Amino acid sequence: MARVPRASGVLVIALLSAITANARAQESMEEPRTIDTVRGTIRGSTRFIGLGGAFVAIADDTEGVAINPASAAVRLPYSWDAFNFSFGIDFSIATWLPKNDVLNRPESTQGSGGSLFGSFAILTNYRHAGFGLAAEAEQNVASHKAQQGVTTKLTANFGLMHPALAYGYFDGQLQLGAGLRVLGFSLGGGGSGVPLTAGIGYTAGVIVKPQSQQFRVGAAIEQPINAEITGDDGSAPMIVHVPWTAAFGFAYQFGRRRLNPKFVTVSDRARRNAAGREPTKEDEKKAEKELFDEFQAGQSWYLLLSSELALIQGKGDIALGGATALNRTLISPRLGLETEIVPRWLRLRAGTYLELATTEEGNSRLHGTGGIDIKLFEWSVFGLVKPFDYWQLSLAADGAHSYLNTSFSIGFWH
Repeated sequence: MARVPRASGVLVIALLSAITANARAQESMEEPRTIDTVRGTIRGSTRFIGLGGAFVAIADDTEGVAINPASAAVRLPYSWDAFNFSFGIDFSIATWLPKNDVLNRPESTQGSGGSLFGSFAILTNYRHAGFGLAAEAEQNVASHKAQQGVTTKLTANFGLMHPALAYGYFDGQLQLGAGLRVLGFSLGGGGSGVPLTAGIGYTAGVIVKPQSQQFRVGAAIEQPINAEITGDDGSAPMIVHVPWTAAFGFAYQFGRRRLNPKFVTVSDRARRNAAGREPTKEDEKKAEKELFDEFQAGQSWYLLLSSELALIQGKGDIALGGATALNRTLISPRLGLETEIVPRWLRLRAGTYLELATTEEGNSRLHGTGGIDIKLFEWSVFGLVKPFDYWQLSLAADGAHSYLNTSFSIGFWH
């Protein structure tokens, strides 16, 4: 459900900023002030975290819906039906350290904090058309130590939805997609609170994946969201600003395994094998076995290198943490590696990305990430899962100075 920044990055310290700024605005009758919700840390699926957020070019399956809307049209190499449906669930926890600096705040304003994140996504395809819907939920808890030595504990709850439509042109070699990001959040604690507030923005994306090549190029852009918090005590309203973001990525896969295989359905292969006559059920069974055998034969060792450049336009009076916001474009480079160290059984990931300071008092942090997929056992769930789909355990971690986030999910190894 996050790139730089995730829309769910409107964290609890924004409440402190809002309360302080509201008090100042009420006294001076100034124009409404804007809280800039820039946050450099990433949130999302275990694969997204394991690759250090370098995902916009290789976004696919349910994991890609929230990252690049064009991913909804990417057909996976083991998807052989004209119609396909899939779903995914991920969780992440950032509460392990006694002093977890989730906001990268100045030392003078740091306190303890943590974050819980969960996402659910569904994806449905008909040939080269796709529709995806990702829903994210995040709860953040943080303590803020004021200058007088008083510690305030605050909580925030967020919901974010990403509906996306996409289509693959030129036989699926060019994916174009567009969608929305719908944000809802509420903040509370310290004797004050912000009621449920909502905002909406637009997204667009593109993925280029030539069938005869081992590379992909991708890009995505998100429109800013401005949500107004109206004071119920007659004070001036506040504007919560979720910034404009853009991401550009390039990926290359080494090894004999194809990165961009041609999309072929069982019906397509059966008609080809039938050589002009009407295909029978036996033709379709034979075609499905051929496609399965070809897919299995191609599951050799590979090394996927993925890179990304994320841009974010900071804009506001107050940044998360209460300091003065930096009104400038921030650039975050990302790099990720993925390989099956034991083909068909064990997959490893590693990545890194730069988290930029969002205030003059803050510091940039270099993050290291890692992930693992472990093939478990085969269970068809009473016929609901295809016979060759094994269950899979996925784990990921993201660490930096005074920061640790972990993620896990249960899915399928195809």
